[in-house]
Amino acid sequence: MTILYDILPESIKEHFAALPIGKVYELRLRSGCPCVVSISGRSFFLTRGGVTQAVSDAIVVSKTELETVLHKAADYSLYAVNDQLRQAFITIRGGIRIGVCGEVVLENGKVTTIKNVQSLNIRVPHQIRGCSYQILPYVFSTNNALNTLIISPPGCGKTTMLRDIAWQLSDKYQMPNVLVVDERGEIAATYMGENQLDVGAFSDVMTGCSKTYGFENGIRSMKPDVIIVDELGGTNDVEMVKQAVKSGVCVFASVHAKSVDDLRSRPVFRDLVADGVFDRYVVLTSRDTAGHVVCVYDRFLKPVVV
Repeated sequence: MTILYDILPESIKEHFAALPIGKVYELRLRSGCPCVVSISGRSFFLTRGGVTQAVSDAIVVSKTELETVLHKAADYSLYAVNDQLRQAFITIRGGIRIGVCGEVVLENGKVTTIKNVQSLNIRVPHQIRGCSYQILPYVFSTNNALNTLIISPPGCGKTTMLRDIAWQLSDKYQMPNVLVVDERGEIAATYMGENQLDVGAFSDVMTGCSKTYGFENGIRSMKPDVIIVDELGGTNDVEMVKQAVKSGVCVFASVHAKSVDDLRSRPVFRDLVADGVFDRYVVLTSRDTAGHVVCVYDRFLKPVVV
């Protein structure tokens, strides 16, 4: 994580480096506001003595420091990373993704860039080998992978679990053709054509494209046995998953929701459940640690013993 320390301002670097990096998930920098760090799913204020829940002791980040972090992350060329920037993030070496919030610039109704940045969310990726062990017996049947949807609120470990599933499918179960459709570069964290995180020797990664493009062209060109994709959204995402499953491709996906009831409350996902697209639903929370498995459900949303 040397690159992370390289982009941080001096007022933060030394104190952040003293934290248990293996448990740090996010560092939030806001112009003129206290610096917030997420450790094992809990938020604290960063101080010169560590972390605290007392805002009065927190380190405050200046606008100049904020802009410096962004420019360092972009290797001093915002133009070079503008394709990512207009999607409100930048991915840097090591798989670190930086969310960007500021003034959105529109041209003919389309986002061209983000300027006057107000805040950054530095997300620290984690390769937790074996974090999917608990659910593996329930998402495989007679050596065949089952269509699986991982459900969790943001920050509860669903991307980390998908990453480990990709590795397990490829290296442990030796499925020869696993396609990771990594729209925002969070699963494999590809940087300059190289995966910064291990998704397995038999996994192909398509990054920087829409999910629709990844599914349509990935299935046609790579003939995958399994597709892994993060954060399903609206109708288009659901329809492409349905079509992939109908064509015989197994899908492992994730979605932001609190529970299966929350999932069913949304019309687009209600139809997905009713159609029996997924064989398994895995619900996660951040209780104790990110990636805690609450329950595994079958296609009829009946609990499976964990």
